[in-house]
Amino acid sequence: MLPVDAPARPDVLLALIAVGLLGAAAASLAWGLPFRVTAPAGSVVGTVAIADGVFRNPPTDE
Repeated sequence: MLPVDAPARPDVLLALIAVGLLGAAAASLAWGLPFRVTAPAGSVVGTVAIADGVFRNPPTDE
């Protein structure tokens, strides 16, 4: 059975990292851009998500 609760913030951040990198690969395939150009853009998305999860809104003991 699937959970009915909304995804937690860490789950959303992990999904955002994956979406950024998959989006970079998709853009490379769709528009013929070299992956060396699109990969850094996807990495920036992941870096922002990690920085938000670690520094801006760090995990807390609840």
